[in-house]
Amino acid sequence: MKRTYRWDEKQGKMIEVTPQRSVDVHYVQPDFEPFQSPDQAVITSRTQWREHLKATDSVEFGHSDMKAQQESWNKRQEQHRERVDRAKQYVKEYDRPQEVREYKRSNLNVEMANKLHGRPTPNRIEMIKLTMETAKEMQKRGR
Repeated sequence: MKRTYRWDEKQGKMIEVTPQRSVDVHYVQPDFEPFQSPDQAVITSRTQWREHLKATDSVEFGHSDMKAQQESWNKRQEQHRERVDRAKQYVKEYDRPQEVREYKRSNLNVEMANKLHGRPTPNRIEMIKLTMETAKEMQKRGR
């Protein structure tokens, strides 16, 4: 192979710049130490980990994935805030009336609960009929 040199002004001499041949070597990555997965399964090898991910229909998440997810979440939150702020332009402020009227609630649900206590749950139609009858009874009594 032909050698190539160039002049280095700092060192004041010729330096060889012949491309070095890289040696292709296989790298065997060691297996990792046994650990417990989030669902309490003990994992002892990469193969077992891949099978576990498939079996649980899970995806391995790295730091870069988490960062991308966080950025995506922040972007969606900002878009939501912008939509809410735009909507505020069109929503009018609620004017509270000067006098607040008293609203009397019906005790129909209490009456129905008492009526159905200890009985099997009726089907929908029977429940509607019982509710209507109870409401009429309550109107007669003046409640």
